[in-house]
Parts: sequence; structure tokens; C-alpha cells
Amino acid sequence: MGTFNFGTVFAFIGCFVIVIVSLIMSLENPWIALDLHSTILVLGGTLFVASSCFPYRQVLNLFKVFIKGIARKPANTHAEVLDSIIQLSKARVQGREAFKQASEQVKHPFLRECSQVLHWTDADITREELRELLELRAETIFASYNQDAAIFKTIAKFPPAFGLMGTTMGMIALLQAIGKGNSDSIGSSMSLALLATLYGLVLANVVFLPIAEYLGKKSRDEFVIRKMIIEAIMLIHEKKPAKFIEEKVKSFLLPGQRQMKSA
Repeated sequence: MGTFNFGTVFAFIGCFVIVIVSLIMSLENPWIALDLHSTILVLGGTLFVASSCFPYRQVLNLFKVFIKGIARKPANTHAEVLDSIIQLSKARVQGREAFKQASEQVKHPFLRECSQVLHWTDADITREELRELLELRAETIFASYNQDAAIFKTIAKFPPAFGLMGTTMGMIALLQAIGKGNSDSIGSSMSLALLATLYGLVLANVVFLPIAEYLGKKSRDEFVIRKMIIEAIMLIHEKKPAKFIEEKVKSFLLPGQRQMKSA
């Protein structure tokens, strides 16, 4: 289990704090920023349109992934994956049974899956077929993660649009009031009309776009690890020395990520 991710949680909460503090400092009456009409239009409209575009259970599950991701650091670090790879390479030399037991103890799901594939396909398929199989699985996961990020990038387009719609409605109502000769409350009515745009901008740039960027970065980081794992499995399949495998897979990592857990 990962440790609590203070930095990410602090940054995410800080975004909301900055917006709230800015409103308090800018408005004589900060409570005017709480407008039920704008909230229903922007938030409700975004949720219903998003549900019409994507399965609501999928969107809800992605929210859960994001919340878990910002709350806890990844449990499977580069060091732990590298350490597991070295253990597998040493177990491979000891025989099939030792390698099977070592693969069952691997925590990273993709590395465990690849090592189990190597165990049951040993001597049954060629090297090229094994690589093709593993790369197909890695690319399938990568495409799925990218699609998740694209969902939130699409949803992020909706709140500003509904915010502009709310502002347009407010302007129409304001012009009607002016036409009837009621010009005493033009300033306050104008500020209320613009609240919907503010809500839309905050919802898009503080909620949905950060989620999309988080999922996109998570996808890219995991893809690098999966490429490293595939290369390691191929080297283990060829029964290369453990030290060579270690140095080869370290080439996928930056210097600060290469420190092994057991070192």
C-alpha cells in the first residue's frame, strides 16, 4: 500500500483556496458568489451531458481512481519493480519451480502477469511471438488509460459552455429589465450573470483538466514501466546474467529512479 501523498493533496486543495480567497478579496459581499441558478446550470448540465456521452459508472470509477491517486503515492515504485525483476532473473536460473514461486510473489500486476506468461509458454513459442504477445498487452492497457484521460478532457469542455450559456441567459434578463426602465440594479445583475462563466471556468480548470492530466501522466509513466518489464522478461527468457538484466532495464529510468530497494 502506498503512503499518503501530501504534496498532491495540498496542491489540489490549494487551487480551491486560491479561488475562494481571491473572491473574498475582490467582492464586498463574498456571499453573492453563491448562486443557485448558476450552480444548477453549470454543474447539473455538465453531469447530464457527460452521462449522455459516457457511461456514468465509468466516469464515477475514474473519479475514484483520481481520488485514490492523489491521496496515496504509488505502491509499486521503480525500485520495487526493478528489485522484483532481479529476483525473477535469479529464480530463473534455479529452475522452473523456483521461477513459478518467485512470479507468484511479485506485487506489480503487469510484471506478475508477464512472468506467468513466460512460465507457461517456455519452449512453446518463439522469442518474437513472446515479445509480440507482451507488447500487445502493454499497448492495450496504454490505449485504455489514454481513453480515460481523453474522457475528462472532453468533459472539461462542457462547464465553460454551460457557463457562457448562463451568462447569456443573465444578459437577456438584464436587457429585458433595462427595456422596462428598471436600471437601478444593472451592476448587481451583471455580476450575477457572469457568475455562471466563473463557475464553468473553475470547474473545468480546477477539477476536470487536472484529472485528465493526472490520468494522462499516469498512463505514460506506467507505459515506460511496462516497456521496461517486457525487455526484462525477454532477457530472462534468454537466460541472460542477472547483472546484465539489471543494467539493461535501468536504461529505461532516470538516474534518480535507479536505486534498488534492496540496495
